[in-house]
Amino acid sequence: MLKLDIKTEPYWLELGLGVKVKVRPCTSPIFYAARAFMNKRLTELGAEYRKRKEIGASVEDLPDVENPEIREALAEEYLARGLARAAIIDWDGILESTGDDNAPVTPEKIDELMTGFWSIAASFSQQYTGVRELIEAEKKITAPRRMALRGRRRILRKLPPNVRRLPVRRKQPAKPRGFSGMGYCRSHIPTN
Repeated sequence: MLKLDIKTEPYWLELGLGVKVKVRPCTSPIFYAARAFMNKRLTELGAEYRKRKEIGASVEDLPDVENPEIREALAEEYLARGLARAAIIDWDGILESTGDDNAPVTPEKIDELMTGFWSIAASFSQQYTGVRELIEAEKKITAPRRMALRGRRRILRKLPPNVRRLPVRRKQPAKPRGFSGMGYCRSHIPTN
């Protein structure tokens, strides 16, 4: 089930450190634009890395795109930057490096904010895409499910002794089906 209660007007996010950003709602076009930005940046970086490796030039100033962890980190960074570029329309608490003037909202300044302050970038990504994550979670919830603990003995061996002795809930025998669960007595049900 999906509840369509999505923001349609720009709103403010408080990112910490006295920084607030006004953003467009996180819509599919904004998300896809951010993903396109991420893919373009990763493709350009990969092409430059391969080109330099082929001719024997130094790649020390480039991230090691052959390392999966580094590629994943770069993808996260570029996606956050792409989202910020597409979403941020105003901000408060972002000053120029010289003086006390507010910095203009430009793609270069947004990149500077997102790459220079990891806590701001993380807060922005979590808050801005949080709505989308909740929507995705709502899509996946169809009915409550019972959780099963498999391998409970192996897990119990790893726990401290005082925790191992907690009572274990035994499975209750199945209750009879029929009208008895609804408050009716079987003797009051006509049997024609």
